[in-house]
Amino acid sequence: MFSPQTLSRRLLYTMFPWYLLIALCMTGVQLGIQYFTVSWDIGNDLASLSRTIGPSVTNAVWELDKPQLVNVVTGVRQNAIVSGVLVESAAGDTLVMSGNVPSAAKEGDTIFSTRFRQAELLLTAPSQKNQNKVIGVLKMYSDHSVLWDRIKYGCLFIFLNSFVITSALWLIILWAIRYRLSNAVTQVSLAVANWRYKPNDAPVEAIEYPYSDELGELVNAFNESRMRLFDSMQALNELNHNLEGIVAARTDELLLAKEEAERLTQVKSDFLANMSHEIRTPMNAILGMLYLALRKDLPPALRIQLCKVQAAAHSLLGVINDILDFSKVESGKLNLEQIEFGLDSVLEQLTDAIAFQAEQKGIEFLIRYDPTIPARLIGDPLRLGQILLNLCGNAVKFTDKGEVELAFRALSIRDNTLHMQISVRDTGIGMSPETQAQLFEKFTQGDQSTTRRFGGTGLGLAISKSLTELMGGRIWIEDAQLGKGSTISFTVRLPIAHQTQVYQKELIEQAGPLLKGIRVLLVDDNEVSREILTEMLRFFQLDVMTVASGPAALLELQAATAAPYDLVLMDWRMPGMNGDEATQRIHRETSLPRQPKIIMVTAYGREDVFRLAEQAGVDGFLIKPVSPSVLLDSILSVLGRGRILGQDSPGNSRLPEIANSGQLVGARLLLVEDNDINREFATELLRSEGMEVDEAMNGQEALDKVQANDYDAVLMDIQMPVMDGLESAKRIRALAETPGKERFSSLPIIAMTALAMAQDAQASQAAGMNDHVTKPIAPDRLMFVLSKWIRLPSQRIDQQGLLADGAKPPVCGLPADLQALIHVNARDGLRRIGGKPDAYRKQLKRFRQNYADAILKIRNLVEVGNLQDAELFCHSLKGVTGNVGVQTLYELVSSIDAQLKQKVAPDAAILNEAEEHLQDVLREIDRIPEHDSCHSSNVEPFPPSAVRGLLNQLRCALESDLGEAEPILAQLRTGTRGTSIEQEIAAISDLVDVFEIDMAYEKLQHLSNSYLDAPS
Repeated sequence: MFSPQTLSRRLLYTMFPWYLLIALCMTGVQLGIQYFTVSWDIGNDLASLSRTIGPSVTNAVWELDKPQLVNVVTGVRQNAIVSGVLVESAAGDTLVMSGNVPSAAKEGDTIFSTRFRQAELLLTAPSQKNQNKVIGVLKMYSDHSVLWDRIKYGCLFIFLNSFVITSALWLIILWAIRYRLSNAVTQVSLAVANWRYKPNDAPVEAIEYPYSDELGELVNAFNESRMRLFDSMQALNELNHNLEGIVAARTDELLLAKEEAERLTQVKSDFLANMSHEIRTPMNAILGMLYLALRKDLPPALRIQLCKVQAAAHSLLGVINDILDFSKVESGKLNLEQIEFGLDSVLEQLTDAIAFQAEQKGIEFLIRYDPTIPARLIGDPLRLGQILLNLCGNAVKFTDKGEVELAFRALSIRDNTLHMQISVRDTGIGMSPETQAQLFEKFTQGDQSTTRRFGGTGLGLAISKSLTELMGGRIWIEDAQLGKGSTISFTVRLPIAHQTQVYQKELIEQAGPLLKGIRVLLVDDNEVSREILTEMLRFFQLDVMTVASGPAALLELQAATAAPYDLVLMDWRMPGMNGDEATQRIHRETSLPRQPKIIMVTAYGREDVFRLAEQAGVDGFLIKPVSPSVLLDSILSVLGRGRILGQDSPGNSRLPEIANSGQLVGARLLLVEDNDINREFATELLRSEGMEVDEAMNGQEALDKVQANDYDAVLMDIQMPVMDGLESAKRIRALAETPGKERFSSLPIIAMTALAMAQDAQASQAAGMNDHVTKPIAPDRLMFVLSKWIRLPSQRIDQQGLLADGAKPPVCGLPADLQALIHVNARDGLRRIGGKPDAYRKQLKRFRQNYADAILKIRNLVEVGNLQDAELFCHSLKGVTGNVGVQTLYELVSSIDAQLKQKVAPDAAILNEAEEHLQDVLREIDRIPEHDSCHSSNVEPFPPSAVRGLLNQLRCALESDLGEAEPILAQLRTGTRGTSIEQEIAAISDLVDVFEIDMAYEKLQHLSNSYLDAPS
């Protein structure tokens, strides 16, 4: 693009701008000196002239002789440097003005000062008496034309002088560079350019340079380098002869190594797939049979043992899943989905897994929401939930007291992408600096004893690190102190679903008017929990006050006479006074200006806690951790102000409760499974849900049976003898091409297999299957998938919904006497009590004994105007009817309760209808035969050691699982018959029958202490 330049020309081009700049600067300096010198001289001349004519002007001004003053001014104007004269009186009046005088407005301007020079003389009175009196001012001016006349010839001389001198200097520099430097360099460059490498027999000639300056040293160095280069090129020529052979040999080795690496990778992938199938198949059998066994009515000791086995099996399954995920990460085959999901649904599944573990350890699991986080995001909810489960599971595992807090914070929202930070803080054992340094390494635990104490593979955090990086974030230890807990944080970047921010804004706009003026009292002994709930409530613009105990809540409610509280959020487990007791006291407090609505908030989602809350008369129930949407809807519902989160809201993505819906009852399924134990588990599970099940041992049998029978769905294993599941699915789909068999194109086929790799699910889909469920089978997951694909014919739904002659369809797994119940949903009630028929029968008998006159009692309370007690009793009745499965009566009681909450007496018609239905239920309960497995009077009393063991088991049951208390009490009543504690056992049993759990626990504690102290 540019022609090559010589060294001298480059130097000149480089120097010229600087040289020119310096020359111009020197010229400017000389001109400036000339300007200011002449200007100063003019100013001095003006001052001298003004002093000369000063006396004459003073006399003329003093004597008021204006003609004389004009003559003096006219004479002064003859001077070449005077452009104008101005004489003013002491009062500022102009006496004489001649020539170019600037205006007063411009006198102080900068422009004026650059165009005019001036001299000013104060005129004082000539008389001795008024010698210091100022009588006027003489001002003389010189404009720029005077200055220019004086300096124009000097400026011309300066310009000529500068041009001559600078040109001479530049010619000298030009000559020096070109003839002293450039010629010498050109001579050396020509010598270098003319050198060429010659054959081996030609000598290397040195370049001659006569001077010993810097260029001479450069030439000598070049001569030496040329000799070395000559030797190197000779060696390179020899090496080139063998290079092609070496490259070919190395290429063959690399190809062999590549093929071996690919073969080993395929072997590893096949091994992992096969091992996954071989391990998951027996794991499915173990977990399935444990699930079925635990649904039966078992002795407490055996149930505890089986629960421990189930926990160990789930731990083993977690290890297997970690290893499979790790292998996917290592092979680069772990791909993230990009689907729309709700963060609430991820947290609901996390809570289901973590909250129970936290409750078992007596710690609180809390979630700190950021309300600014959009409700709907785009990403992989399964993998995000996996990170959260790993971090929260570790936090719960290493924490024995205090709390585990999961906190969300929106860092930024740009270009419809959310940059979010998530932190998990615990109050557990903490970490040492050495542990922190290697925490995210593979197969690494906190220390050598961690695996023995807490279990785990050391892969969870390493997998979490890889997942966060795939989501555009990072993970780190934010804080960790030994014995004080730790905080692990990570960031992710997730696109925001379309319209979700608009929806969130509309949600707040709808909630604002509904909650305007509402006062809330938050009662919780945990400071962090109070802080989290307070942030949520204030985000919804509620007026919030917090206290830490039940007594403090009572005092605060009593003191708030001017502005009473509308709502109380009451924690259940608090020191000194639990939330249910505090609620009862609030309801009994007649001095309150207004009875607030009460919502029970607890981390303990046990049946007995629900029952105590219902008995205490709470208006709503929330289980920690509480999400903002659930909290908002609960508040609006309790206050009678409607709901704003419907089914179509972005945050509402919970799975349907399939297990209790009865949606799948009567469905006809074909189960294709070659493993006997897995087939037995799946068959019993499906039949217990009211489905009809046919079995096939392999894919060929499945192909024959789907043609001979009309099924609603097929559950297909993959790896089977004779014909595998993939081939069988392909052939079933191919049947649809035959005329008259089009139904096979829409027949739901669901893979139910131990093959859990991503490619396995893709292979199932490619074979024509609708869905993929991995073993070990999670019953809830299986029911959800079946409900997603099964659509029963309308005539079969009608047959199930409209029962002829009051008969119910046969339901597998339900005893005949319970199956005969019409007004009681025995299946629902049996599930609620853990699938124990005897315990459920006893619940029904207990309901018959304690609530036979329930509607009459409500009617009497209403007639005397005691609506508050009627509402409290109705709360209790609603909870009991829901627990025992009296669905229609539950709905009627709920309607009565809603009217009582509005302080309105219920309609007589609804009370009559509820009474009629209650009597129908009581008559059905009376027809249930007695089932007492421990009625024999010939049973010998238990030895003291056995009684002590049963008492300890009963204490645990009353604390955690009320359903377990029934069989233990039955054994105690039988084993203590005729002994000194028979009456006390009977009294405890009676208290449990009427749900007085606290009193029963106190009696049991007293009995245990006295019995344990007695000699054996």
